[in-house]
Amino acid sequence: MTTTHPYSAPPVPDVLPAPEAVLRRSHWPSLQTACGTGRTLPEALARLLDPDLNASDTRDALGDLEPVRHQNSLYEATAPVALFVAALLSRRTAQHGGATADEVSVLLLEWLADLAHDCDDARKTDGDRARGKASLAGYPAMDNVRALRPLLHLAVAPFLDDHDTAVRDCALSAALALAEHPALAPHRDDLTARARTRLITADGRWRRRQALDALLAWGHDITDLTRPGDDRSPYITDPEPDGPWADPLDLHRAVQPPARPRGAYDALS
Repeated sequence: MTTTHPYSAPPVPDVLPAPEAVLRRSHWPSLQTACGTGRTLPEALARLLDPDLNASDTRDALGDLEPVRHQNSLYEATAPVALFVAALLSRRTAQHGGATADEVSVLLLEWLADLAHDCDDARKTDGDRARGKASLAGYPAMDNVRALRPLLHLAVAPFLDDHDTAVRDCALSAALALAEHPALAPHRDDLTARARTRLITADGRWRRRQALDALLAWGHDITDLTRPGDDRSPYITDPEPDGPWADPLDLHRAVQPPARPRGAYDALS
């Protein structure tokens, strides 16, 4: 008789491991993705380790990782892939010695920034509300990624002071979402100052909304920072003039993935 076990999150490393360690120690065929299992993921990840990696090849490899973030949903394979990308980005940062991010690093940073929003507190709360209390299993795939947020922040933080304005802004978007983790609370004062600067200079509705939400969540008065239209959903581009604004989270409901037996990815130490 075969006995199945509930999904159990693997231990979170204290520091970013080498990306090769993540690739080698993760049991990819047992991990769920949107397309079945993660059996094909090692090939895409290995391409990112090419010392001659260029931007075009990076885009192709990241495109092949789409099954771990299909339609903004998260899967068992998402956490180890996120850890790999963060570890690789951190290594590239060290190799460049603090210089302006190269194109490959920017693409990896953008991938992590998108993932940070896929697992932020609002998405977590919305997913819990959508599933209701009937689901005892919860959403372990999201919980596993959320547990990695302090490690993902280690990879993102150096780009907050990048020479390129767009790179700094991308890093801030990621950091604001990641800093919802309690362990990252000491970073919030610095991020608050950066969010205020964004609100003084930025016009993009989505970026403004993210900064305002972060400041509100951290107990700051935003009265002097708001502009007309800041209350509009950033996901609606042409709403009815007299109609209510749609809840942006209604457009991105988290979907409960099927339950899987235990055996996600091995502990990385």
